[in-house]
Amino acid sequence: MAFDGFPLIMGWEFTLACNLRCEHCGSSAGIPRHNELNTEEALNICDQFPDLLVQEVDFTGGEPLLRDDLPIIAERLQHHGIRTQVLSNGLILDDEMVNKLKRSHVSGVGISLDGPEQLHDCIRSRPGVFQAVVSGIKALKKAEIPVVVITTVNGLNIYELPNLMNILLSLGVKTWQVQPIFTFGRVKESPRLRLTVDEYLKLGEFVKIFSPNAREFGLNIMAADSFGYFTDLDERSPKWMGCPAGLVTCGITSNGRIKGCLSMPDELAKGDLRKRSLWDIWFDPETFAYNRSFFAGALGPNCNHCDKGEQCKGGCSSMSYGNTGLFHNDPYCFYAFRKDDE
Repeated sequence: MAFDGFPLIMGWEFTLACNLRCEHCGSSAGIPRHNELNTEEALNICDQFPDLLVQEVDFTGGEPLLRDDLPIIAERLQHHGIRTQVLSNGLILDDEMVNKLKRSHVSGVGISLDGPEQLHDCIRSRPGVFQAVVSGIKALKKAEIPVVVITTVNGLNIYELPNLMNILLSLGVKTWQVQPIFTFGRVKESPRLRLTVDEYLKLGEFVKIFSPNAREFGLNIMAADSFGYFTDLDERSPKWMGCPAGLVTCGITSNGRIKGCLSMPDELAKGDLRKRSLWDIWFDPETFAYNRSFFAGALGPNCNHCDKGEQCKGGCSSMSYGNTGLFHNDPYCFYAFRKDDE
C-alpha cells in the first residue's frame, strides 16, 4: 500500500559547524559538513514544503546561528506560512542576533541548558557558556520571542534537575523540555553520561513529582523523545503511539540528505535533495520502511514479549538504534523496568 502521510514537522540541520565541543553532542558537531547546502539550494527546498503540507521547520546544528543566511531562509518560510523555530547553544544569542530573529518572524527559540553554572560549563567544555545562556534567555524574553529551555538529561545532571528547575523559575522560563540522552556521537566516548536504569526511572519520578508545582509557578515541564512508556510516570499528552520518524516528521542534513529523525546517525540517511525532490524521496516506497512497514514480528528482543509492543512499536527509534543497533527495541522503558521490579 502506498504511503499517504505528510512531513508536518521538519527538522533541518542547517550546518554542522559549531562554536562548542559539547561532551554529550550526538552529532559530534564542530566542523561543517563537506559541501553544505548554499542559500539558493536552501531556498529551493523551502519552496518544496507547501506541497508536502509542512507546518513547522526546526533549525538545528551544529549551531544554526553561525550561518548568516538563516534569517533569509526563515523569511522565505514565513512567506509560505510555515512556523520556524531555532535550537541554539546560546553562545552568540546576544541582542543583535535576537533582533535579527525577531525581524525574520522566528516563532520560537530552543536554548540548551544542562545544569547549574559549573556543571553546564563542564558538559559544554567551555567556561562562560552558562552566563551566555542566561543573557540569551533574557534577550529573548525582552524581544517577546517564546523560549524553550532544553535539557539533555544524563548521568552527570540527573540529580541536579531540582536545582535547575529553580534557576529556570527565577528566569521566568515558561517551557522546559527534558530529553534522555541518546547514545550517538561523543556520548560513545563518555560512559559517565549514560543513564542507568535507576537514573532513568529517577527522571520519570522527577517529572511526575515536580510538574504540578512547576505549573503553579508558570513553568511547563515537557517530556521529550524516549520518555516512557505506559506507566503513571509517562507525563506526555497525547500518550505515546509509536515513533513518528518518517511518518509525520522528517529531517534534512546540512548537505541535503534525508533522515526520518535528525537524532539518527548518518548511515540511516535516505536520498539526496540535490538529485531528487523532497516529494519523490518522501513518497518512495523504500523510504523509512522501518516505521512505515512496522509489524509485530519486527519487535526486537527487548520488546517482543511485551503486551504493549504493537501499540508502542518498540519505542523511540533513535534510542533503540543507538543502544542496540536495532529498531523497535528501546531498552529504556518505564513499563519494562516496572514489570522487572514486580
